Amino acid sequence: MPETPDIEIDLTAARRSAERVRDMLIALRQRFDLSPFEYCKRIRISPTEIPYSHPRITLNSFVSSDIGLLAMYLHEQMHWYATWFEHTYPAQWRRLFERLRERYPDVPGAEAGGANDEFSTYLHLLVNLLELDAVSGFIDREQVKRHLRALPFYRWIYQTVIDEHEALDALYREVGFLPIRAATDMSDKDLRLAALTDEEALRLPSSRA
Repeated sequence: MPETPDIEIDLTAARRSAERVRDMLIALRQRFDLSPFEYCKRIRISPTEIPYSHPRITLNSFVSSDIGLLAMYLHEQMHWYATWFEHTYPAQWRRLFERLRERYPDVPGAEAGGANDEFSTYLHLLVNLLELDAVSGFIDREQVKRHLRALPFYRWIYQTVIDEHEALDALYREVGFLPIRAATDMSDKDLRLAALTDEEALRLPSSRA
């Protein structure tokens, strides 16, 4: 451990913040059976980081409610499901993106409610719909919609999966992305596939060599 001569560093607040989220998550798991959606059980809590999914789920402490934490947690779990599907059914994965491009040829950038790039925006049209449905299995759907609409990021994406849920659900079922395969029904091999690649390494299917 590095020495800190002549200075005192207090990490109590950061530790307390992380412990609060840990305790909230433990309570949620006791209250709800989240196991069908828990493709990853390695959780990291970093108070100030942006949440992300791989190589282990990282959560932050910018949540003050059960619905906020549940949505954050299940959102990142849905990235694991998407990664599993991408590796297990590459042809259907490519087809999903082709159909989404046909439906939404000009998706917005992050400043207009999309994600950081085109691929991530299409990816989140998948993940955010799964998030909406998963969280709605535990909390009233209208309350979930209000929460998602109020988030300061992915505004266009969330509004789209809410407003066009029926059409997108039908599309995802047609291609085989839905119904979702529960984590409890996956083999160890399946879960290793879900863990193979983080979203930073993924590319638009059409751009792959």
